[in-house]
Amino acid sequence: MPLYRTQAVVLRSMNLGDADKIVTLFTREYGKVKVVAKAARRIKSRFGACLEPMTHLSLIYFGKEHQDLYRLNQCDIVHSFQKVREHPQKFYTGIYFVELSESLVAEAHPEIPTFDLLCKALRKVEGEGDLETLCRLYEMRIMALAGYTPRLKRCIQCREEPRSRWVGFSYTRHGILCAVCQDQTVLEARIQNGTLNYLRKLLTLDIQHTDRLKIPKGSEAEIESITHRLILARLGRELKSYPFIKKMAV
Repeated sequence: MPLYRTQAVVLRSMNLGDADKIVTLFTREYGKVKVVAKAARRIKSRFGACLEPMTHLSLIYFGKEHQDLYRLNQCDIVHSFQKVREHPQKFYTGIYFVELSESLVAEAHPEIPTFDLLCKALRKVEGEGDLETLCRLYEMRIMALAGYTPRLKRCIQCREEPRSRWVGFSYTRHGILCAVCQDQTVLEARIQNGTLNYLRKLLTLDIQHTDRLKIPKGSEAEIESITHRLILARLGRELKSYPFIKKMAV
């Protein structure tokens, strides 16, 4: 059976039998895979604390190609994000990023840019003060990498660039509507042109420089509503960690 050597972030784990675990991993080269970690729940397990969600690992697993469940051979911690775990708001933010990744990444499909984005985002959470802006950037960027980039430059109906102060926004059609076209359809939302500019910046700004983007207080709630509803429109459900980060932010 072939051996697979790669880096991975632990997405989640569940108990199997009396001592084993099934662990869902986001690997850099092979996408999302599931592995069995034998005796992982025993006190003297060789896997130790490696299998906690959000942990960045270097690992080896084996099994036949394209099977549903592989066998974990060994793993070492690259980064545990222990400082994130010690801070409730940072912890739930990190878990939210992990949940988003698991929901938007396909099984056994290489997603190297998305993997790298997740690792950068988790490291940014570790030292970041403005978690709200980081959340909005991660939401927009992971949606774009998953192929769901909202169309923010031109009207999704007439293809013209909006000139008015207010533009329409469609979550189902994933983009903006100019003043003329929004009068001809059932409007889901209206946003200010200034808010639209911030959404565009979130799609292009390097994740290392989120502290450079100062979103006005009056626009924060509007931007959050847009990015959140875009995710809901795509996933069709609320992620478990989202209510917690909302509560912590209050």
